[in-house]
Amino acid sequence: MSSDSATTGQRGRPRDPDFEDRVFDTVVALYVAHGLDGVTMGAVARGARVGKASLYMRWEDRDSLIRDALAARIVLDTGVDTGDFRADLRRLAEQMLDMLWTDTGLAYMRRIIDSSVHPEVFRRGDGSSPIVLDARRLVRNAIERGELPRGTSPTVLMDMLFGASVMHASITPPGLRSVAQERSADYLDALVDAVIAGATAHAR
Repeated sequence: MSSDSATTGQRGRPRDPDFEDRVFDTVVALYVAHGLDGVTMGAVARGARVGKASLYMRWEDRDSLIRDALAARIVLDTGVDTGDFRADLRRLAEQMLDMLWTDTGLAYMRRIIDSSVHPEVFRRGDGSSPIVLDARRLVRNAIERGELPRGTSPTVLMDMLFGASVMHASITPPGLRSVAQERSADYLDALVDAVIAGATAHAR
């Protein structure tokens, strides 16, 4: 599993086994509904039914809590490389689109904007995303196997895949979401074929 994260050190482990899940779910819900300003330690404590002191035992501040909560929820399985690039890309696109239909997906899209506006909140050590790095590695491995022509850009290919997925989910009207989800298999097949064709055309 790869998560797009910066994980903070744990200063104490609560005894409540559901503590972390409740806290992270609350953070995501508050962030989706109200943005960064709506995520306060007090609001999280109330929503998760935990003491504020318990939060400060685990996280030094609100920003580290937000980073960890989103890292734990925004997760794609990018570590599996079966040797069939199209199948792997199709599986990755399906995971991405499935996530984007959920509150976690809304949090992901909100974070894209907030990362530019508030880089201090969403900082990563080197600025890179583990999800994106793993996905690009799939492309490089496919090039080495001869499935893709040399000169294929991992960056361009994955930008096309993720960008199209985000656009599709974000511009679909709420009233048509159920229809779009029902037709997602056809959409994903067409998307993957278009992405591979487009990203490799310049390399040939």
